Order: sequence, then structure tokens, then C-alpha cells
Amino acid sequence: MGSVKVLGVNGSPRKYGNTFKMLWLALRGADDLGAETRLIHLYDYHLEPCMACYSDNLYECHFPKACPLYERGDKFRELAEAVLWADAIVFATPVYWFMASGKLKTFIDRLTALENMIYHTGRSLLDGKVAGVIAAGEEAGAANALSWMLLTLNMMGFHVPAWGAAYYHGRGDVLENEQATLDAYNVGVAVVRLVKALRGEHAGSEPWYRLDVRERVADLVEELRKIAEEEKEKARETRPWLL
Repeated sequence: MGSVKVLGVNGSPRKYGNTFKMLWLALRGADDLGAETRLIHLYDYHLEPCMACYSDNLYECHFPKACPLYERGDKFRELAEAVLWADAIVFATPVYWFMASGKLKTFIDRLTALENMIYHTGRSLLDGKVAGVIAAGEEAGAANALSWMLLTLNMMGFHVPAWGAAYYHGRGDVLENEQATLDAYNVGVAVVRLVKALRGEHAGSEPWYRLDVRERVADLVEELRKIAEEEKEKARETRPWLL
């Protein structure tokens, strides 16, 4: 059936922050199980808020029908194609006022066009895909953000595995927190294992949460420190007032 395809969706404007770091580790966990991975940064794409066309006419919400928002330079179609490519998607967000970032919220709202295909073809285009979720923030609210994502994605047709969620609640660098980095890595492990299980592939007796990868994660953390610092240097050109 080919390798498992895993898409990482970074819902943070920072390509070097804790949200990105946890998502990157999750994708490495998927890589280590032989998955093919891709990463997209939502803030690189112009996305218009959903206009809820389905509220006026349920059948007006359709993919790939030309959404009126495309005329405003909206890039949802490109993002949707990435979603359709993937077997599993890991959604990662910072905590903005006890919730996911506005950009990620908009993106998930727009996924309604894929879910609503159930009324056109009898099946959601998200039906059977696997989701993992990650939240990071210095304030309380990670549980709220994760709960909203888990409930919404499940109602769109996604399966969520055991240990498919991870969070970090703190002001400092997540890479200093061994538990959070291990949890993030295991989100990638869990989504790949569930895709394989749903395919009927023998999953073996390995645990869904791996503790035997501490050294591997520690090595990845050191690699990630350099990547994050390089991304932060690049960002000085676009966020000089902050950095």
C-alpha cells in the first residue's frame, strides 16, 4: 500500500517557536517509522474566513468547486490538496486566549468544504484520515485548544489514536522539557501506527507510546536547536521589531 504520508500543519506565525519544535519532533517520530512527511506553515498562505455558504444552501459547500473566496487570492485549494495527499495530519497550534490560533481555527473551519462532501458523494473527503494534535503556550488553555481540535476533527471524519495529543504549558523553551519532547515525538509514532492498523497491516506488539527512544529524541533536540536558531535568524528580516 506504500508508505504512510503524514502532513504537519504549523498554526503558529513563528517557524522557530515551541509549536514548530513540537511539530517537527512529531514528524521525526513518523519518519522513524518509515513515513513520508511534509510540513506546511499556515502563515505562509492567505486564507479568508469561512462564509458559511452551507447555512444558506447545504449543497453550496463543495470541493473542488470554485469557492467565491478564491477570487480574493485565497489559497485554501492548495492547502486542501496537501490534506488530501496525507493519510495522517498533525495539527499544531500556540495557545491564543485559551484557544487555537485564529489562523488554525480558520483553516479547520475551511476544511468543512471537504467534510461537507458527504452530502454530495455520500462520504466526507476526510473520512478515515488520522489526526494528531499539539498545543503549546505559556498560559493555561492548551487543554481547551486540544479539546476543541479533537472534537471538531473527529466529527469531520478523522480517527485519533491513543497518545495522539501532546501539549506544553510553560514560558521557556520546550526543548528543555524532556517529557514534552518525548510526548511530541510519540504523536508522530501514534498517527503512523493507527494508519497502518486501519489498513489492516500487522502492527506487532510494540507499544503505542515509546519510552525506548529517549536517546533518539535527545539527539533530535540538539539538531532542532540549530534549525530553530537558523529560522529565527531568517525571521529577523520579517520581524525585526520583535527580534
